[in-house]
Amino acid sequence: MLPVESPARQPAIPYPDGALRALLRAPLLLYRMGLGDLLNAIHIMVLVTRGRKSGQPRYTPIEYRRHGSKIYVVSGWGARPQWYKNLLHDPQAAVQMGSRLRAARAQIVTDPAESLRALYLFRRTAPSRYDAVLSFVIESSVNARTLPNLSGQFTIVRLDLTPDEPPLPGLPGSLLWLGPLLLAGGVGMIALFVAASRRKSEG
Repeated sequence: MLPVESPARQPAIPYPDGALRALLRAPLLLYRMGLGDLLNAIHIMVLVTRGRKSGQPRYTPIEYRRHGSKIYVVSGWGARPQWYKNLLHDPQAAVQMGSRLRAARAQIVTDPAESLRALYLFRRTAPSRYDAVLSFVIESSVNARTLPNLSGQFTIVRLDLTPDEPPLPGLPGSLLWLGPLLLAGGVGMIALFVAASRRKSEG
């Protein structure tokens, strides 16, 4: 069991429920449809934790950044998410990145220097966008100048990949048939649109 770390400040973002919660969990549907590799290309993975009460696998889509064998995730709601509480109870987890399932061990990041490095990994590709998101999380202005002094206010988890067998199963791919069907439908719609455009231009 990991030591409990209390975030320095309560997160400003309302905890998701209802429609927002369903929207945030939508990537699970895409993973089940066999489209996980597309989501992994934009750094969306499935974190598999063991429910601290049920003992059953729990699946959470979450944005991540990787540095070697280390996977970093940031909680937008401090210590409140169920996946975070599950990791505190049992740090042995699995990460599903596209079609690959790997075993991992979770560790709460408490070193401000490591927190800063992790946050830089997130903001590297789109600094303005991530600065805005990070500012909203802690209700403080985040930019390249202020981030070193604010990095300790974020709740960050490091997942160390291990060579072991994953302790938990990956997300069931029970909707694999739906992905090709939707893809074919999308191609068909594009073809119809192109054909209609040609007829209009020729007319």
